[in-house]
Amino acid sequence: MDMQTVIQVSSISKHYGANKAVDKVSFQVRKGELFGIVGTNGAGKTTLLEMMMGLRMPDKGAIHVLGRDVLFEADLLKEDIGIHLQSTTLIDKMNVREALELFQSFYKRKNDLDMIIKQFDLEPYADKIVKRLSGGWRQRTALAIALVNDPHIIFLDEPTTGLDPAAKRDYWSLLLELKRQGKTIVVASHDMEELQRNCNHIAVMRRGEMVACDSPAALISNLPGGGMTMEAVYMHYAVESKKDEQHRPILITDESINALNLLM
Repeated sequence: MDMQTVIQVSSISKHYGANKAVDKVSFQVRKGELFGIVGTNGAGKTTLLEMMMGLRMPDKGAIHVLGRDVLFEADLLKEDIGIHLQSTTLIDKMNVREALELFQSFYKRKNDLDMIIKQFDLEPYADKIVKRLSGGWRQRTALAIALVNDPHIIFLDEPTTGLDPAAKRDYWSLLLELKRQGKTIVVASHDMEELQRNCNHIAVMRRGEMVACDSPAALISNLPGGGMTMEAVYMHYAVESKKDEQHRPILITDESINALNLLM
């Protein structure tokens, strides 16, 4: 892994019985990149993110993040990464400042909470209960939580789902500012327009496999028959045809796996 490569994923696989959640996936993310991951529900995006974060171990292959082997150094890695919560349920009854203080207490390295609150324009909401905030401000709070340990890399899983267009634009503006500050950002998202506009590279997942990975411009220009947008890339690579569906085995989705884990 060279000096500029902060994430190296090498032939990783994660299977649940006969179901291939992630199958022989390899790629790298360079320092300061905004790296996107796209795919339909159940394509393996969440499982892939969780393995990079050290929350789930691969069955085969290797992952190195910031030079650390995730398989053996997951506990040390948590100090260097930030994670955007998919759900705010854990903090719904807290106010914004309490939520930031709680999550900061989990880390040795501390960021300046007043600076974070100011950066995210959360000053008017610092003493407000998270549950009572609008969707956009809840997601903004969740992103602020991901920065309490001043991480080098931030992982985001569908952070703008359910937000209105204005809130989505505001959220992506925050991500671009973090990128300008030198943060590396890995985001799984369905916001094709924003991914096309803002990502350095995008990986396309389909049934556990990475079927394409390149810059948005290259992905678009390489479409057979031509194409103009990431939406066309998504439809070509990620969405299965009717013929494919007829021969597709039943797969356990990321959401199903997480639900089963809660019951076990």
